[in-house]
Amino acid sequence: MALAPLTDRSVTCTAARYQRRPELDTPLMSTTDLSRQLRLFFEGSPQALPAPDVYTLVDDFVIDCSTSEEPEVLIYKLEDELQAIRDALDLTECTQTEAFLTVLRHLEPILPSTSLISTWFDLVLRPALREPRLSHAAVALAKDLVVVALEKSDNRYPEKQGEFRRRILDLYLLDAFNEASAEDVLEWADLPKDQRDRRNVWKENLEDVLVAFGMDQPEALLMQVFHCFASPSSRLQLMGLLNRYTTEPHFERHACVFASHPLMNSILTSLLVDNSTTACTIGLTMLTKLLPIFAVKECGALKRMLPQLFAILARVICWRERIPPAPANPGTPRGPAFEEKAVIEEGLGNTGGGSRALEPNPDLQWELLELSFDSTAAPPPSPRQYLSFLYYLFPCNLIAFLRDPAGYLTERGVEKPYAVDWEDALDPDQIKTKSEAHLMQHVTHPQIIWRNAHTEISEPEFFSQYDTARIVAESLLLELRNSYLAHTGSTAFEVAPSAEAEPITLAPPPPPPPPPPPLLIDSGESEIGSAESTPPMPTVEVQMQGKPRISLQDMVNISIALKSHLDVEIVDPTPIWPYSLFPSEPSFEKQEEPEPGSSVAQAIAGLQREVLLLRNELNFETWLARENVKQIGRLFEQRIMSRHAEVERQNLHNKLRENKQQIGTLQRKLKDHTEQTEMTKKKHADWNAELGRKLQDLREQKKTWTSETAALRLAEKELRAQLAAQGNLLAEAEQRVFQLKTVIKETEHKVARLKDYEQRIEQHTAMQKLWDVDVERYRDQTELMRAMLSKYKKMELRLDAYEKTHGIMEEQAR
Repeated sequence: MALAPLTDRSVTCTAARYQRRPELDTPLMSTTDLSRQLRLFFEGSPQALPAPDVYTLVDDFVIDCSTSEEPEVLIYKLEDELQAIRDALDLTECTQTEAFLTVLRHLEPILPSTSLISTWFDLVLRPALREPRLSHAAVALAKDLVVVALEKSDNRYPEKQGEFRRRILDLYLLDAFNEASAEDVLEWADLPKDQRDRRNVWKENLEDVLVAFGMDQPEALLMQVFHCFASPSSRLQLMGLLNRYTTEPHFERHACVFASHPLMNSILTSLLVDNSTTACTIGLTMLTKLLPIFAVKECGALKRMLPQLFAILARVICWRERIPPAPANPGTPRGPAFEEKAVIEEGLGNTGGGSRALEPNPDLQWELLELSFDSTAAPPPSPRQYLSFLYYLFPCNLIAFLRDPAGYLTERGVEKPYAVDWEDALDPDQIKTKSEAHLMQHVTHPQIIWRNAHTEISEPEFFSQYDTARIVAESLLLELRNSYLAHTGSTAFEVAPSAEAEPITLAPPPPPPPPPPPLLIDSGESEIGSAESTPPMPTVEVQMQGKPRISLQDMVNISIALKSHLDVEIVDPTPIWPYSLFPSEPSFEKQEEPEPGSSVAQAIAGLQREVLLLRNELNFETWLARENVKQIGRLFEQRIMSRHAEVERQNLHNKLRENKQQIGTLQRKLKDHTEQTEMTKKKHADWNAELGRKLQDLREQKKTWTSETAALRLAEKELRAQLAAQGNLLAEAEQRVFQLKTVIKETEHKVARLKDYEQRIEQHTAMQKLWDVDVERYRDQTELMRAMLSKYKKMELRLDAYEKTHGIMEEQAR
């Protein structure tokens, strides 16, 4: 079970006690006084205080330390005193251990995590977690303190907390009982009952602590598991731990962290590469639970890992049953060649009918987990639930993958986990043949009609508004048998009449439901097929002397009956361990160890593997039952609402019938009133006609008066408009006259001066005319002078020419 966070609750409780404590001027309680009271209390002295008073003193000391200036000194002294008290105690007494754990729990708010890790884990907490006689309350206190040590941070020594987290996981893997180890199983069988109980309790408590730590700090737990997951020897145990972790009711809050963590890739790689049938079965069960959770909380991450999920489905579908090897003679050597042959017979890692094993991709640097139980028959893991969830969530992509597995993975760029390509690793014919039997047990998914593989990834999911319980329920309803049962139940619910409702119509009884569809089983990969070929053997007969005789056939029949969900009558309801097979006390005589191929070792290995698988199936069925309960609650609410709706509908029907009766009565009354109304109408018809004529005359008169009144009003309106217009014109004329008078007064002096200017202008005009005559004369004389000057100039030129000619002639005459 998951543990709630403790640190915050403890601090809150301490703060509450501090608020309730009265502020007195009393000195702080000394460490010596508290240690003396604790010593008397643990020694059972008559002078000791009662347990509640002692715990109150411890709480007061916690408050004093929180208000002290040097709380480290007080805590250090108290721890020294507690160690001395613990050394003097006998912790084999459960009451003293429980009391000591209670004191530590009260001191937890002031105790640093390094103190719990370095001091109290080995002294008190670890022995308490190993003690099966402790009460549940004491064990819960011890687990709470360990969880506090894992979570409470200490800035002074942060590396110690990391080492302690790794140490707790190492104790779970190496020190606790390993159910997957044949040596541990044989050793556990030889132990006495008290030691077996101690080992079982130790493992259960460690698992509870790790799960509680993972619920509070999932990232820290997953990182520690991721580092240890690389070791093949621890992988199966970690698978079981993660399976338990994912079964917790509050795991859905941390699904986003888990989906994006590198550990998820390691789990997918393990399911693709490892050869252990048991690890694959547990991992496949865990992955089946994660599918609906991731679909609700982290659908994007689920879509990214979808090709790998399909590859895992192909591997599981084609997983071949491992046949147990024949018992070897004592002198027959068993070496690596024999183990390699057993590995070749198992898993999808084969091509050509299982002729050779596929090696993992060297780039992955992955260490294979080989067979966990190499001496028992290992039936293949069942992919039924896993296929149903994938078919419900992504039906189109699943069908596209089954049509062309290698092409689907190559197209989406999935890294190959094997040393060969996907075309060589996957056998499409075998995948189609194996998947056909599983697909025939499912009804057609409606999304196949409306979507394709591309739109199924790109568009919003049809289940985006669903919760995990609804996805689980609807996934199971896709199976043919579950769909038939659901249809039969819903039909019976619809046909059965309600005890309080009255039947409205009578209908013939429904025909009997058809028989359930046959369950198709592939004998090549089912436990039933292998059981039918096994010859019958006698029943179990345990003898005190000699070898025990056990019927493997009965074991197979019981396993098949339990897994087939049939009604089984339990003969011995209380399981009892067969102590007659193994001595309750170890013998001091040297006993001969059984050979690896002996029947006892094979039976123990087979039983242990069956225990692991049954526990894995129980966890899955518990988770499935819890989700179904949630869905049942939702459906129950819907059924209650439908019942209320049915009651309301019946009430409405009764109300409708009453209303019909009232309507009939009212209709009869209405008919009588109608006849009386008709008679009244006929009597008043003439009166109404006469009133109509009078009213018509009055209306005509009124109309005439109205027209005359309108004409008079119109004439009056026009006259008023004319008078108003004339008044406006008169006002404008008066304004104009006033303005003109003003202008005349302003221009009188200007007019006088204008007359003077006109006289002077006339005088100037006369003088201008005389001046123009004189100017004209001057111009004529000027022209004459110019003509005379031109003639004079010409004469001078002519004279010069004559003189030159005369001079030339004189020259010539000489």
